[in-house]
Amino acid sequence: MDEYIMDFEFEEEIEALEQKILDHTDKKDLVVFYGSSSIRLWDNLESDLAPLNILNLGFGGSSFSWCIYYFERLFANIKPSHMVIYVGDNDLANGIKPEKVLKKFRMLVKMVRLTFPKMPLDFITIKPSPIRTYLLPEIQLTNKLIRKELMGLDKARLINVFDSMLNERNVARPELYLEDQLHMNEKGYKIWRGVVRRYFEI
Repeated sequence: MDEYIMDFEFEEEIEALEQKILDHTDKKDLVVFYGSSSIRLWDNLESDLAPLNILNLGFGGSSFSWCIYYFERLFANIKPSHMVIYVGDNDLANGIKPEKVLKKFRMLVKMVRLTFPKMPLDFITIKPSPIRTYLLPEIQLTNKLIRKELMGLDKARLINVFDSMLNERNVARPELYLEDQLHMNEKGYKIWRGVVRRYFEI
């Protein structure tokens, strides 16, 4: 709980997500995307991945610790058939080392498995971004560590968007990002859409 700041900075977003869950009446074959702002800002997620039954539970600025903290609350009233997680780049930006990010990944996976033992679980690789080029070695190491961890888990796989977002110099392609050079624009999400659709074979 070392990173938890009890000022309820996410409370409004979490309450909105709780309402979103209630409003999502079709709970059959539900595929939940859970994580940070790259998920939250994927405005066309549902249509991009049609005909899958998608529920977007991303909340901006979140880290592994926050995803762990809010997990029981958000998943109390739904039983997804599949979960896709994207989180980790904020952890690294906050100075958390890849090995510790891996430990937090394990904690989140443990919670998921205890709650939904037979549900497939996927992790989207931490993306490169121009403003965080200085973190590329840490991002690559974290992705490698999580990839290795997933190989030892049942019904758990990696969705690799990282490689498609690099240019010929092996750094993030700036044309895929908004002016803040952190969050993706439509071109960035088009890459994610293609990778994820191929992954789900749709």
